[in-house]
Amino acid sequence: MTTLNLIDTYIYEVTRRLPEKNREDIALELKSTIEDMLPENFSEEDVMEQLEKLGNPAVLAASYRDTPNYLIGPKVYDAYIHTIKLIIPWAILFTILAHVVESIVLFNGEQSILNVIIESFANIIPSVIMTLIQLFFWVTMVFIVIERVGLSKTDLPLTKNGVSWSPKDLKDIVMIPKKKIISKSEIIFGLIWVVIWALVYFNADRLVGIYHSINGDGLEFVMPIFNQKVLLSYWPIIVAFIVLEVALILYKLKIGKWTMSVAWINTIIHTASIIVLFVIASNPNLYNPDVISYFADIIETNEGSVKNTITWIWWSMIITFVITIAIEIYDSFRKARM
Repeated sequence: MTTLNLIDTYIYEVTRRLPEKNREDIALELKSTIEDMLPENFSEEDVMEQLEKLGNPAVLAASYRDTPNYLIGPKVYDAYIHTIKLIIPWAILFTILAHVVESIVLFNGEQSILNVIIESFANIIPSVIMTLIQLFFWVTMVFIVIERVGLSKTDLPLTKNGVSWSPKDLKDIVMIPKKKIISKSEIIFGLIWVVIWALVYFNADRLVGIYHSINGDGLEFVMPIFNQKVLLSYWPIIVAFIVLEVALILYKLKIGKWTMSVAWINTIIHTASIIVLFVIASNPNLYNPDVISYFADIIETNEGSVKNTITWIWWSMIITFVITIAIEIYDSFRKARM
C-alpha cells in the first residue's frame, strides 16, 4: 500500500462512521490537515507517525460529532459495534429457522398448513424482537464489564479485534464503496428465501392449493394445484440448485462485495434456474386435473376456458419472475463496475 493509499484509507475509516451529508467536507478537511503535517518529501514512516498522532479513526470520527455516538465508553465502542453488527443478522436467521423447523416437526395434519404458516409467522416477529433485546442487553453487559473491570491490558481505545489501534492496521483495510457492499441482511434473507422455496417445492401438495373458509374459523385445504409426482420427478435438479444457491450465498459472504466474478456466477446460476423453471412449467401434467373441473363447476363454465385462464396466470407469474431476475442480474453487474 502506497503512502497516499494509507492516507485515503485513514480518511475512509474516519468518514464511514459519520453522517453521509458531512463526509465529503470532513474528508477534504482531514486530507488537508494530514498533508500540512507532513514534510515535503515524506515517506511511509512519516505518514505512519502523523497518523499515530491523529489516533484511532473511530475516536477521531466521534470528535466530529456534536453528541457522543456510543452507548458505552469509547475505549471499547468500536469493538462493541462490530460485535453487535456481526451477531444480529445470524441471531435473526437462527430464530426464524428454529420456528420454521418447529412448525414442520410439530405439524400433525389436524390444522390446515396455511393456518400453521400464518401462526408461525405471527410468532416469529415477537421472538425475533425478544432475541434482539436479550442479545443487545448481554453483549452490552459483557463490554461494560470489559471496560469497567479493566480486562483490557491497555487504556487506549480498542479496535473490532480487541487490540489497540495502530496505523499498520490500515494496510489490512479494503475500501469498498457503499453501493458495492453485499450486506449481511442480503445474505440472511437469501438463505431464508432458499429455505422457504425449497420447503414449498417439496411440500407443494400440502401448501400450494385451494382453500376454503370453515365457517369463518380458519381455512381448510381442499386440493393441491400441482401434481406432486411431476414436481418430485425433477428433485435431483432442484437439490443441485439448492446447493448452488447456498454456495453462492456463502461466496458472497466471504467476498463481501459485488465483483465481476460474483456477478457472473450469480448470472449463470439464475439463468440456469430460469431454464429449469421453463422446462417444469411446460410439462403438460404439472397441474392437478381436478383443479380445472373444480373451478369450472364453481364459476359454471367449460373446463377449456378455466384451463386457459390458469395457464395465462401461471405464465404471467413466470414472466414476472424472469423480469425480476433480469433486473437483479443487471443490478449486480452495475454494482460490480462501480
